[in-house]
Amino acid sequence: MQPIIDQHINKDSHLMSDEHRSYLSMGKQFASHSHVNHSKLEYSRGNIHNNTAESFSATFKRAQIGVFHFMSTKHLSRYLNEFGFRWENRVAEKKRTNSGKTKIVMKPIPIIDMLIILIMRLSGIRMRRTKAWGIEEITPKLAFKL
Repeated sequence: MQPIIDQHINKDSHLMSDEHRSYLSMGKQFASHSHVNHSKLEYSRGNIHNNTAESFSATFKRAQIGVFHFMSTKHLSRYLNEFGFRWENRVAEKKRTNSGKTKIVMKPIPIIDMLIILIMRLSGIRMRRTKAWGIEEITPKLAFKL
């Protein structure tokens, strides 16, 4: 796990985790580290929690079971990018529960807004199907060198 952390996570970050031993030693590499103790039924303490990571992971696992069924290692980054896109493009909505309490529920943005964002991000990217029905990314060739 260490090479992935070194490559993708800024060491100036505040790491929030549960009490697992590997996270406790890993936390020393970051600007600060706070953790909750699930074994003592502590799931949040003020702004300290790991609910965001657990929620993203649960959403990804539900999609794997319910929609995709199989995710190849070759295209795993594409699946993760899709879920990262969905995660980033949500809006908070207040809902009232049956007991009368108010809670915040995250909903996807309207589909037309999502399509506009996708079109803007995909500018310059080309992909096509291979003869074996795989996906191939085509790098555009420049007419001149920059």
